[in-house]
Amino acid sequence: MTSTTNLFHPSSNRAALAPCGVVVAGLMALYLPSFIDLFKGAWATEKNAHGPIVMAVAFAYLTFRLRQVSAQGLLERRPQPLPGGLMLVFGLLCYVLGRSQSVLVLEVGSMVPVLSGIMVAGFGVRTWSRMWFAFFFMLFMIPLPTSVVDVVTLPMKIAVSYAAEHLLYWTGYPVARSGVMLSIGPYQLLVADACAGLNSLFTLEAMGLLYMNLVRHQSAVRNAVLATLIVPISFTANTIRIMCLALITYHLGDGAGQGFLHGFSGLVLFLSALVLIACIDGLLTRLVGTPRSDPAVRPASRAATAGRWQHMAVFGGRASAAMMIAMVSSLALAQVLTPTLQSNDAGAPLADSVPLQFGEWKALPNAPMQAELSTAGDGGKSQEQPYDDVLMRTYVNNAGEQVMLAIAYARAQRQDVKLHFPDVCYPAQGYKVLELTPASLSMTGNDTALPGKHMLASGNGRLEAVTYWARTGDAYPQGGLAMRMKIFRDGLQGKVTDGMLVRSSMLVHSSAGAANAYAVQERFLKQLVSASNMHGKALIARTTEVKS
Repeated sequence: MTSTTNLFHPSSNRAALAPCGVVVAGLMALYLPSFIDLFKGAWATEKNAHGPIVMAVAFAYLTFRLRQVSAQGLLERRPQPLPGGLMLVFGLLCYVLGRSQSVLVLEVGSMVPVLSGIMVAGFGVRTWSRMWFAFFFMLFMIPLPTSVVDVVTLPMKIAVSYAAEHLLYWTGYPVARSGVMLSIGPYQLLVADACAGLNSLFTLEAMGLLYMNLVRHQSAVRNAVLATLIVPISFTANTIRIMCLALITYHLGDGAGQGFLHGFSGLVLFLSALVLIACIDGLLTRLVGTPRSDPAVRPASRAATAGRWQHMAVFGGRASAAMMIAMVSSLALAQVLTPTLQSNDAGAPLADSVPLQFGEWKALPNAPMQAELSTAGDGGKSQEQPYDDVLMRTYVNNAGEQVMLAIAYARAQRQDVKLHFPDVCYPAQGYKVLELTPASLSMTGNDTALPGKHMLASGNGRLEAVTYWARTGDAYPQGGLAMRMKIFRDGLQGKVTDGMLVRSSMLVHSSAGAANAYAVQERFLKQLVSASNMHGKALIARTTEVKS
């Protein structure tokens, strides 16, 4: 039997709101800590600044759509406890794993199946299908994994830098580019991750899809074209923003480019994008036309909706209590499964653990500039730059060969706070990776070898041959995904392990000299491990058990 419910009917029985309140209380207990952490963490960064905006719009649209469907008499009451319960259980499992292991995609994304399961269990799939876009829209507020952002952001930064350089040069400005570094007059501007356009792309795509859903154009061609064009619109708007910042810096100085006008340029980006969307939508109206929409569904009568809250009360008296218990239990289980830090004592600083002179090598007092390790601009620690101790030196031997050494140590390796590989950090600083090959590095006198990598990178007027390895706990992962899986496995075992990045690099004149540079670096690193004290050896290379 099909029934309809008008949730906003003035004569509704208020007692039937009690089960809804129970479910809402469970949802608040489940997700309020997550949102507090997001506002303090991921959403506080420029990369994910769109999250709070999308969240506010998502819940506002969910309320609007619920009222709309209810007013049209389409809020049918066909409870389907089995599929709804399965969706809810799946969402809660995602929440437990995501919350306990700091996997934001699972933790925040679990809200979609959890809310969907509650609706299907109480109202049925047919009613959910009339609300599906409200749940789909919530996906845009999920912070993307750093590994995905790094892969997508780099080509976007290069493309934006390339476009801004050529447009400024075409207008007569003295501009040059090296990777993602723009030089205009006496100033240099680094196109950071937040300026790549991924943030604006997500926000504009979300708003564009919402706009199309509200307008409800009947032309599928028009909707598809407009949704697709949001990508180049975002790119164009972001290029305009970079050009504005470059011109502000060139004419008013570096202080103006990094001050209030830097933040104001974000508003310029959005205004530019919205103007472009409006212009293209108007153009599509002329080209495709505007077919007549289907007539609106007439609101249900009072007689048709009377007495339905008694059914809601019966549902709420049993299922809503079970839902709340399941959600509170999931929160408690996530807390129990949250891993703990294995060691709170990092020992002596790296500067004391690594000697200034060993074997044939001696530290230079005035070290040349190196590519940065992922440290914060003020030298502190942040979510994206997670190192507790950093050492950067340059050593020279009697033959005049110079090796630049960089070591970074982090006590806690988590999904959102972990080591950064050089093949990601170098391109972010304007380098281009020419070669990247696996390397088996012999660091001890026995047959044990550390799995690392050789990298040849060019940029900023230099060519570097780089040898590095990264250690997470007792494993030596070869990429971002392998590192994530190692952290995830450790987390499920209830522990948070430490991590270490060891990088050596040499300037070479051509790619032909890279092989010799790698051999020199391996000799250098082997002597380094041998000469370091016990604490340094334990941090740099745990050779008792090597896992890749």
